Amino acid sequence: MAELEKCIECGKVIKDESHAPYCKKCDEKLDKHFDTIEDNILIFRELLDSEIETLKKFESEDINDLFKRVHKKFKDDNKLDNQSLIILNKLKDAFKIDEKKLGLSPIPVVKETREDRLLKNNQCPDCEKEIQKDFSLCPYCGFKLKKDK
Repeated sequence: MAELEKCIECGKVIKDESHAPYCKKCDEKLDKHFDTIEDNILIFRELLDSEIETLKKFESEDINDLFKRVHKKFKDDNKLDNQSLIILNKLKDAFKIDEKKLGLSPIPVVKETREDRLLKNNQCPDCEKEIQKDFSLCPYCGFKLKKDK
């Protein structure tokens, strides 16, 4: 007797003959989560480690397409700044993406710093106390939060 295939997400028996690793319900749920992650990248310009773990459940073609869409959107909107480059590099590193193979020019390597992480979490990089996003100086220690351009 043939062994029944089970969804690797929920463990339920997959009733169709698709040989897909996920049941229909989990597949739809993951697709929605994928769309949410893409929106978070494009709208909020952030990519969490937990989102990378979710993206690892997708095929490399899906990830390459996501990378190309995000790269194009950032470039078209003139938002290829450090924050955008950090996200692209995070995707590139996590999924071993080669820009040349995707027909894209190489992007500069930019890594998220401790200061970037703290500021993103509304914390002063110097004293680590909670601050508001629009502050120019930390009210606790006087650290200059916004860099002059």
